[in-house]
Amino acid sequence: MSVPDLEQAVQQVNSKESFLEFVSLLCADWENSQVIEKSTPSSLYGPAALGWENPRLGPFLEALSAWGASSLVPEEASWRSFAEMLLAAKIYE
Repeated sequence: MSVPDLEQAVQQVNSKESFLEFVSLLCADWENSQVIEKSTPSSLYGPAALGWENPRLGPFLEALSAWGASSLVPEEASWRSFAEMLLAAKIYE
C-alpha cells in the first residue's frame, strides 16, 4: 500500500471499526516494507521501503509523540485524528 492509498484510507476513518481497519492496513504496509527491505535494503540515509522513516517501534513512538505535540490535534480527538497521528508517525522525522 502506498502513502497516497493510506492517506485515502485515513480519510475514511469515522468509527472504532474503521480505525481498527486502518490500523490493520498500516500494519500490512509495515510488514510489506520489512519484506522489501530484506530483499532490497534501502539507503541508510533515507526512508525504508514504502516511505517508512520510523520502521522500529521506538522511533515510531517518538515520532508519534513529537507530531502530536507539534500539531493541532483537537482536544476532543476523533477516530480519524488517531489514524492521522499513526500515519504521520510513519513518515515524521
